[in-house]
Amino acid sequence: MSAWSTGLACTLLATTMLSGCAALQHSSGHSKLAKQANVLQNTPAARHADAQQRLTDALATIYADSSNRPLHYYSKFVDLNGNGQREAVVYVKGPNGCDLGCDLYVMARDGDRYEVVSRIPTSRAPLYQLAASHDGWHDLLVTTLGDDNGSRLQRMQYAGGGYVPVDDKGAADAQRTALIPNLQGPGHAIPAKPVKEGSTD
Repeated sequence: MSAWSTGLACTLLATTMLSGCAALQHSSGHSKLAKQANVLQNTPAARHADAQQRLTDALATIYADSSNRPLHYYSKFVDLNGNGQREAVVYVKGPNGCDLGCDLYVMARDGDRYEVVSRIPTSRAPLYQLAASHDGWHDLLVTTLGDDNGSRLQRMQYAGGGYVPVDDKGAADAQRTALIPNLQGPGHAIPAKPVKEGSTD
């Protein structure tokens, strides 16, 4: 594994717990609200929003001590390893944009938290998923910042618990699917501190 990713999956553990909800009393009105809430939680849109909030809180934990504000991120949820659960691929963008590259994360859901699988610094959009896979994970095609400050496409393969760069001169011609084509728009804001369980902020 390259130097910029060594030990990162162990040291960057982003945790986020279920938000506390006020207990509903057993009056008829509150019971109706509870039933509506249960129905809403079972909709695909609600499940996706739940994952988005957990991802936001995870990134807030990672960047809790950062003075580089404001921070926003762009994400895509996709099943990279065929386990039936969608991983999150995330670009984190600072106030100066991505002129020198952004942090790109691959994060996996583990219960009520997201864990960092890989961090790929000095990355730029677009980001692609490739048809080929290694160790059960789809390869990625990442736009990275080269030594001459120009952009180039870099193939990433899963090995040893994370994504690592591999030499592949034919990567640009590989069969691919765009995950994050650009970093346009406001993205999702990363709060200055993670939301604590039961917080009403």
